[in-house]
Amino acid sequence: MSTAEITRRIAEGSPRLRGRLVIFYYLLTILTGAFVLFFHGQLAFAADLVVSVVYIGITALFYVLSK
Repeated sequence: MSTAEITRRIAEGSPRLRGRLVIFYYLLTILTGAFVLFFHGQLAFAADLVVSVVYIGITALFYVLSK
């Protein structure tokens, strides 16, 4: 393995860290969905709106990271 290749791999970041972030994000999405399923009203609606905006942002981030 050359020094340039090692430097490039370090600069890319850890795949385990990315994997943990993805797992955390999807777990949060599932828990929020369960919250909205069991609770109704303004609080559930607000949580649904916030999660929807975050979901769109994370989807765009995953798209950029996968390029």
